[in-house]
Amino acid sequence: MIYFKSPLFFLLIPLLILFIIYLKIKKNKAKSSLINFSQYIIFNGIKKSAKIKFYNIVNILNYIILLLFVVTLAGPQIGNKTEDVLNQGADIMIALDVSSSMEALDFKPVNRLEAAKKIAVNFVKSRKYDRVGVVLFSGFAFTQCPLTNDMETVTRLLGHATINMIAVDGTAIGSAIVTASNRLKDSQAKSKVIILITDGTNNIGEIDPITAAKIAQKLNIKIYAIGAGNPDGAYYQVMDPNEGMKLVKLQEQDLDETTLTQIAEITQGQYFRANNTTILKNIISKIDKTESTKTSSIKFTSYSEIFDKFILIIFILMLINIFFENILFRKLI
Repeated sequence: MIYFKSPLFFLLIPLLILFIIYLKIKKNKAKSSLINFSQYIIFNGIKKSAKIKFYNIVNILNYIILLLFVVTLAGPQIGNKTEDVLNQGADIMIALDVSSSMEALDFKPVNRLEAAKKIAVNFVKSRKYDRVGVVLFSGFAFTQCPLTNDMETVTRLLGHATINMIAVDGTAIGSAIVTASNRLKDSQAKSKVIILITDGTNNIGEIDPITAAKIAQKLNIKIYAIGAGNPDGAYYQVMDPNEGMKLVKLQEQDLDETTLTQIAEITQGQYFRANNTTILKNIISKIDKTESTKTSSIKFTSYSEIFDKFILIIFILMLINIFFENILFRKLI
């Protein structure tokens, strides 16, 4: 959008219009004093040349040059509106279980992991002023994505999470919490959060979940733990030597709700049970609202001077005008 530093110069435009009208009146008076012919019939057969027809171009160019000169004096600028966020939002680490049990098909029409990924992606996209990172875990935990406000990268890396992408199977909940906490320990954000999504019990790793939760609590990190899985059991794809791949319903794989609840309580967070995709979506939505951050911002406009471009246009038009007056229409002037 174009702005003007000194718009008062536009008051010259009415004066220019009055000056042009004055010149027009003066020219008409000069024409009236010319010698009149008693008859104009003798000129009827004479056709106007193309130069005469286009002679008014010279006057039009003069008017345009004068107008652009006034615009240049007004100081044209291009303004770009920007928004500067004053305070940082929350720092959030998503700790996602990628163990083999996450293949369960109780989160129709996809398995637990794919449902968790899809809903987590929507959650990430909604966090405009936050930083988000991802920890994946099964037999051990690793950082898939460090804290960043580049939500496109976070969602892309979440999409790359697959079952058994970690060589060692199992559920290292304690390791996942410590790994995520390590990413948050130096954070200066007002709110530091871990969203832990798992369907099992801690059965591997060098640190137990309760100790890990106490470490997180000392770092002022809040943990929202989500236990995924239907209590009535879920279907899994199983390879049968005779029948090939088929669906088999298995009982719940020992989801440790007691420990997950303790983890949440120690860190002033909350535990949720997700039986299906709809419930999981509602849980993530509730966490999203609970951890919403109020941000204040300053909107300002940065300006770039463009008067030099107008000067260049004026110069080009003046050259064209000189060409018309001194070469093309020189015999008419």
